[in-house]
Amino acid sequence: MARLAIYLDDDTAKRLEAAAHKAGKSRSAWVRELVAERLESRFPDEWFETFGSWEGDGTPEEIFRKIRA
Repeated sequence: MARLAIYLDDDTAKRLEAAAHKAGKSRSAWVRELVAERLESRFPDEWFETFGSWEGDGTPEEIFRKIRA
């Protein structure tokens, strides 16, 4: 597992400590979970299945222009 050192101001460090304590986790576990959550794809798997599913000869720019209109 990789290690990472970060520097926090005193107020942020206190808020982190309180949030981790409230969650019943170590600071490292709390931050690790938050980072993993933020790095997850925000799109459902089905969303990617729609690529290329439209019919027609329009370019992507033309299609998006019609959708936005």
